[in-house]
Amino acid sequence: MAGSNHESLHFGDFDVDLRLGELRRQGTRVPLQEQPFQVLAVLLERRGELVRREELRRHVWPEDTFVEFDHALNTAIKKIRIALGDCADSPRYVETIPKRGYRFIAAVQAANELPTFEIPTTEDEHARSWKASTKRIALWTLLVVVPLAGVLGWHWRSVAAKPIVLAVLPLEDWTDDAHQGLICDGITQELITQAAKIAPSRLAIVPSAASLRYRQTTKTVAEVARELHADYLVHGNLRRSDRQLRVTIELIRVSDETRVWGDDFNREVGDSLVLETEVAASIAGKLKSALFPGAEIAR
Repeated sequence: MAGSNHESLHFGDFDVDLRLGELRRQGTRVPLQEQPFQVLAVLLERRGELVRREELRRHVWPEDTFVEFDHALNTAIKKIRIALGDCADSPRYVETIPKRGYRFIAAVQAANELPTFEIPTTEDEHARSWKASTKRIALWTLLVVVPLAGVLGWHWRSVAAKPIVLAVLPLEDWTDDAHQGLICDGITQELITQAAKIAPSRLAIVPSAASLRYRQTTKTVAEVARELHADYLVHGNLRRSDRQLRVTIELIRVSDETRVWGDDFNREVGDSLVLETEVAASIAGKLKSALFPGAEIAR
């Protein structure tokens, strides 16, 4: 079923203003560049449908635009997933249809379709009888008090079940090789993806679009955590000696700035993608044990 042309859409924790070109999560703006936003807008308008790569090219990249299209589209989809905290292997929002295109799979509501209710009033207040007043009180109770009690009950249950918020800060490059900065960013991005799989119902990961702003930050742990609304921070550094890379990682509990866990991860220099994936997977496994010791996590 094709999507309708609404200017404001809502899905999950996100709101999209198609007119202003803004993506927000729980009221906070999530940075997303113009082309990735345009791709997201097309997917939202065609939610539930396969949108072929050629269609996205026609919508987002005019014929007189000289770009390497496959790379540009893949990069745009990757940036969308980072902004949404989504994962290609187990997508909640954007599903890849191999060699064909993409599909937006989450439920989407237009802003004017969000549920509301109104409390009826009488036209002649002076003519109300005691019987009519009693009926209106009963109607008020039915329409307002009962739903409000349910909402409050849901709110307190949600607070009690609030997930841990984890922010993965960019790895610091302690080498003299500029190329290692790319590896630092690659490991950071991959670790965010891997950490999001640990326990989706119990662990919320700050999107990389937010956490990567703190590359080479001089702010304190408390300042960064407050700005990211994080309960725990992961930070570390990359060093190199000849053919050996060492990644040092620490997990910090924000409430008392305690080092909960830390370790070194050594790898031989080689294929950077393999190295990034292996290191991130190893770190994510240690984080799982540190955050949920002895627990069997349902994924």
